[in-house]
Amino acid sequence: MNRLLDSYRELQNPVFKKAIEKTKAPSTIKASIPVTFPESYPFSLIASLPEPPRGVSNSPLTYDGDTVFYPGLGEVAVVFLVLVLSSSTKHITSFFEVIFDIEGRDRFVALLSQIFKVATSILENDAFPKTWMNVNIMAHKVFIKIMEPIATILEKQFIPPQEFESRFDANLWREGLHMLLKLLSSEQLMIEDFSPQVRLPSY
Repeated sequence: MNRLLDSYRELQNPVFKKAIEKTKAPSTIKASIPVTFPESYPFSLIASLPEPPRGVSNSPLTYDGDTVFYPGLGEVAVVFLVLVLSSSTKHITSFFEVIFDIEGRDRFVALLSQIFKVATSILENDAFPKTWMNVNIMAHKVFIKIMEPIATILEKQFIPPQEFESRFDANLWREGLHMLLKLLSSEQLMIEDFSPQVRLPSY
């Protein structure tokens, strides 16, 4: 999980995006259609986003003034989401407990910080356009699922007794609550406001 989170943050880094702009190669030519997990080489590192429906804005990422999609960012996000989705809450809790016991408090805090930052980025549609409803709803489901074991460990290990209140890690809690509020206030959770989905006839 650490490597996935690190990979996501690396692809999100402005230095990476500047490197794409400077590199002239088949993989850095902007593809006309955004595709995650393409079938043919060269794998495009950047793609144009289609025009969104009226009243909906696409991802804020830009390249040469246009709204763009970074497939690699989306692919890493999908792998992370599927990894969590396919694991039981019990296994996720056990994983976090083992990391805390074996790697120590500081490394565990770093892991949680990465999870909160990546989750916030995905919720802000850095990885996928807002109009990709299925993957966005899956992301919300995953983050609700993973926050349960995280909340349990935070309450157990990161609320010190009153006499040791100086050990309280305010920054970690701030990042976690910011991500949680971003999740709970998301438009994607307001299902009652969605327009009916129309199934197109197959020919």
